[in-house]
Order: sequence, then structure tokens, then C-alpha cells
Amino acid sequence: MNSFIPEDKILLSQTFSLPDAPPPAAGYSPVVSRGPLLAISGQVPFLPGRLQGPVPEIREQARTVFAYLVRLLETAGGAVSDVLVVRVYLAREQDFSVMNEVFDEVFGKVRPARTTVWVNLPGGLLIEADVLAVTGS
Repeated sequence: MNSFIPEDKILLSQTFSLPDAPPPAAGYSPVVSRGPLLAISGQVPFLPGRLQGPVPEIREQARTVFAYLVRLLETAGGAVSDVLVVRVYLAREQDFSVMNEVFDEVFGKVRPARTTVWVNLPGGLLIEADVLAVTGS
């Protein structure tokens, strides 16, 4: 333990996951909470029982990713209104407007901060996203 922080002030982490979601591909947790802070790892559009990879259409991939994020938020005791920032990773620049439409469907008037970048995603993935939220605010 850190000797500069009194033991009664140290917040312990909890982890959460979804029973029907694909397991993490490496040594990380889908959600970590520490006090009111929720950090949700990058989610990709793999559907349970669909072994051949994601559907090839950005709108459906985006809906799947944001649905996972919302379910993970709720599993950890949060809600869409608790989201501070969303980071979105797109494989193709031309998918921005469709992703933005789906984003608006999910977040509506909440309007969290957002970063969107273009990256090289593997295996037919067109989108990945992660979230930082604070509950009880």
C-alpha cells in the first residue's frame, strides 16, 4: 500500500463482465470500477454464437458496440447519463456519419466528450469504442 494515502481513503477496484459476451482477448477486465469511476475497455462487435466474425455493415457493428457499452455500464451500476467521455476507433473515415447517427441514438442529449480516430482494426472490424463514466453525479 502507498504510505502517503491513509488506508481508509484507498478505494478498491471491482471488475464486471457480461456472461454472454466474448471473453477478453488478453489480460484485462471489460469494466473496472473504483469508487464512482467506471472504465469500460474497448468493445468490438462480436456477437455471441457468431464465430465467423462481425457483420460487414458499419451501422450494425456500431449498434452492437454501443449496446455492449450500455449493458456493461448498467451491469456496473451506471447509466448512459453517467458517461463523461467516449473514445471511438473507426477503420474507415467514410463510416463517421453513420457511426455518429448511431451515437446520437444511444446518447441523445447526454452529449459526453468524444474522440474519434481512424485506426487499422483486424478481422473485418470497422469500429471499437470505450467509455469513462462517473456514477452518482
